[in-house]
Amino acid sequence: MGKRSEGLPADCVELLSELDNFDDLRDAYARVKDRIREYSAAGRPVPEALLRCERQLMTELMAESQGR
Repeated sequence: MGKRSEGLPADCVELLSELDNFDDLRDAYARVKDRIREYSAAGRPVPEALLRCERQLMTELMAESQGR
């Protein structure tokens, strides 16, 4: 995982490593969104790596939906 996991909370490191195991991007995106909501609900700052991951997954989902 390298630099992607530096300074991240353990729960984020675990989630980011699990994303490769999802067959459906929608499931991976839902997991990331849930984790972001958990951080927000707890009043904790959302790690930038998690926000980048969300944007990347959304971009991939949009491309997939357009047949790219």
